[in-house]
Amino acid sequence: MNGVMDIIEENEDGIKSICHFYASMSSFLSEEDIFQEVAFNLIKSYRKYERQPGCNISTWVYRVAINVSISMMRKENRMSYIPIDETFVDNQVFDEEIRLEEVKELYETIKRLDAEEQTLIFLYLDSKSYKEIAEILGISVTNVGTKLQRVKMKLKKLSHEDTKK
Repeated sequence: MNGVMDIIEENEDGIKSICHFYASMSSFLSEEDIFQEVAFNLIKSYRKYERQPGCNISTWVYRVAINVSISMMRKENRMSYIPIDETFVDNQVFDEEIRLEEVKELYETIKRLDAEEQTLIFLYLDSKSYKEIAEILGISVTNVGTKLQRVKMKLKKLSHEDTKK
């Protein structure tokens, strides 16, 4: 079991980033709650991972973390306001010149996407390559590009609709 604890520790920042993202969309779940559930599921599924030759550790960790987070969100059956805090702004995801209000508007728009689209955008904003996203989501690299393009267009459309109001 020591091996899985090392893996969790080595990937802690990535796991916490996922937990923070999903906790920010919940009225009831905290980042710590999600992290504990992710860690539990990583420990529980470690033996299964060991039997999958060629599977990248970080891909497996991200896949478990995202699946657990989405499952917990579904159990909540509630999506609420996504608070924007310094963690997102300072995460080098956004250029320093973007105003906080624009970031808030972006997250208001992202919360209107379905869970799969939100996950795709999260991974994209987390600077994951198309290949990494494909491995994490279990889809082809081409499919990642297609879906990302569609989600970006959807975000633009939703954002444009909001500015008309």
